[in-house]
Amino acid sequence: MFARIFIILFILLLGSIVWWPGLADQTSFNRHAEIQIDDTRQKLESFLGLANVELSGLRDSVSSALSKVTGGAYLPEAANLDAEHEAPMESFFNRLWSSPYFMALKAMLELSMIRAVLALIWFAALCPILLTVVFDAWVVRRLKYESFASHHPTLYQTALSAPPVLLTCAFTVMLIPFAIPVWVSVVFYAAFLLSVHVIVSNFHRFG
Repeated sequence: MFARIFIILFILLLGSIVWWPGLADQTSFNRHAEIQIDDTRQKLESFLGLANVELSGLRDSVSSALSKVTGGAYLPEAANLDAEHEAPMESFFNRLWSSPYFMALKAMLELSMIRAVLALIWFAALCPILLTVVFDAWVVRRLKYESFASHHPTLYQTALSAPPVLLTCAFTVMLIPFAIPVWVSVVFYAAFLLSVHVIVSNFHRFG
């Protein structure tokens, strides 16, 4: 069942990658990227009590890394390569990424990568909550062991399949060229914590 759900979500992810660049332009994706970075910086400063959280270079770093991967900034690998052989490939990438659709596609991928990096920053900031959940689940599992209570293999397998599904859904949401409400991020994180708690508290050896 979860395999079918994961396949459907993966198809939805691929459809989103193809669909959104045709509906929004490069400017829209870039604007949301800047808004996301500024909003995260303000929330980190207020949440952690830190001053002058530096995230200004994040977009440039992501853009540079993506350009190297996609060939957006084509450079020969060696200085002694024949320019006549390099010119067609360079011209191809220049024409490819200069079209409005692929410019929007690249901006969308940059937005999703920026949101992924910001999500990892939040994940690290909220790591004490995850450790608390893991410790509580370990205590529950220990109490089950002491009281000879039975584990739930079906619930365990269901929770074990949840992280890939949540990850696919999260990346699909990251592609959307709209502001993501805070409650969406809270729901994803709460679902992840719930799956971790169920996995740890119901872990048992099979066979």
